[in-house]
Amino acid sequence: MGQLGAHVSIAGGVKNAPLNGEKIGCEAIQIFTKNQRQWSAKPYEKDEIEEYFNNLNKVKIKKVVAHTSYLINLASPTEEIFEKSIDALIDDLERCNSLNIPFTIIHPGSHLGEGVEKGIERIIIGIERVFEKVKRGAIALETVAGQGSNIGFKFEQLKKIMEGVKEKDRIFVCFDTAHAFEAGYDIKTQNGFKKVLDEFDKIIGIEKLCAFHLNDSKTPLGSNVDRHENIGKGFLGLEPFKFLVNNEKFKNHPMILETPGGDEMYIEDLKTLNLLKSLIDE
Repeated sequence: MGQLGAHVSIAGGVKNAPLNGEKIGCEAIQIFTKNQRQWSAKPYEKDEIEEYFNNLNKVKIKKVVAHTSYLINLASPTEEIFEKSIDALIDDLERCNSLNIPFTIIHPGSHLGEGVEKGIERIIIGIERVFEKVKRGAIALETVAGQGSNIGFKFEQLKKIMEGVKEKDRIFVCFDTAHAFEAGYDIKTQNGFKKVLDEFDKIIGIEKLCAFHLNDSKTPLGSNVDRHENIGKGFLGLEPFKFLVNNEKFKNHPMILETPGGDEMYIEDLKTLNLLKSLIDE
């Protein structure tokens, strides 16, 4: 159930991402389309794109999604950051298009003291400008924990952004389990998770949910503190993940691990993916 996978490295070029995913048994992978600590990077070479597709065809990966750089802040009141964010997102979508990646996942943005309403207005303006420039590809807004002045920790905030964007068929949501829990959505039990998904459906529409980030939380319900933990080792435990991986409704959704990194990341991801697979009912 679900297309299980992890965020994988593009070290040495994006062509390596499918092979990195295959090593740990991914059915789906998430990548940064370029170094996520830099605003811009040189375009992909034609050879690089060809090699990426060759490698993708060799492996069992069914879904690839992208995640934008954390530098991007479409809600920024600082004009220079706002403009740089738009340019970086345009570049990201263009890279996704060249790799046939259907959408890129983005943290909606931080208003930095200007207030949620103003932040949402700027996010809408930013996305509209990106869609005017790039005619293909979608954006998935990620549910966030509500740390600092981050926007998107309430379904209503995401809905407002989505309603403001003209091209409704190009805007979706990625549901991060840790962030939703940290934002106050009690998904710790199967019944709790069902209620939260019903609420999501009423406010946004379940058809707009296109991907999951599978993360446990180092911090308790409603903490508004964004700290990922390995699955089964945090405040969420295993029940919500067992519910998700066995949910027919989401059998084609990419479900991506974003566990704490480090040199041991692959070993850890391999263990966690095997754990998730063991939760699937025969």
